[in-house]
Amino acid sequence: MAETIINSATFKTLLIAVAGGIIPSLIWLWFWLQEDKESPEPAGLLIISFCLGMAAVYLVLPLQKFSVLLVPSSQPTLQATLLAVIEEVAKFAAVFVIALKSSYFDEPMDGVIYLVTAALGFAAMENILYLLKDFNHGGSLVALLNASSRFIGATILHTISSAIVGITIAFSFYQSRITKFVAVLLGLAIASLLHAYFNLSIMGTKGTLNVLIAFTPYWAAIIGIIVLLELIKHIKRPVNNA
Repeated sequence: MAETIINSATFKTLLIAVAGGIIPSLIWLWFWLQEDKESPEPAGLLIISFCLGMAAVYLVLPLQKFSVLLVPSSQPTLQATLLAVIEEVAKFAAVFVIALKSSYFDEPMDGVIYLVTAALGFAAMENILYLLKDFNHGGSLVALLNASSRFIGATILHTISSAIVGITIAFSFYQSRITKFVAVLLGLAIASLLHAYFNLSIMGTKGTLNVLIAFTPYWAAIIGIIVLLELIKHIKRPVNNA
């Protein structure tokens, strides 16, 4: 009987953690998909991108543990930057082979949509793991408070950083292959630096209110991205004069 109760409690905790991790990401995904509602991407490819983003977490974790061994804690800026680079490259790689190489990747906006979808999948899995940890060590209240802050903050960070990569892809969509390559590298560099800056800015920050205040500039970034998406919608295929 005791074992049944424990298993039931464990299953309930897992169910709550999964719901708490995925539902916020799906809400954000719905919001971003409205930007592409005139020419929506296939649901199946979006689901695959989301799931690959989730799976990328398990590639990132061992790589980050190894990177921590390479860079001493006495160099927090370098360490934070390396950790951020690993995450940004992993999110990009999650959709590069499947989505960005598919026949459905046929307009500038698509890069943003697939990158953001993968990022939200990545954030969902991260949130699930954090919620499980909080449930085990801090209880339901701590888990609820941390889930709220991650919904507002960390999930937005992943969305913004990957959207930046998608935006560089969008603006180079009709350019040469080398231009696209350079654009992706530039996007990953900017996204990684932004990600690292965020990690450093909240390092040592205590209290939910102070953490939320640290997220304020990223809300402004969301507005900037929405403006850029409107510009991307007006990018036209160059007329071939030949």
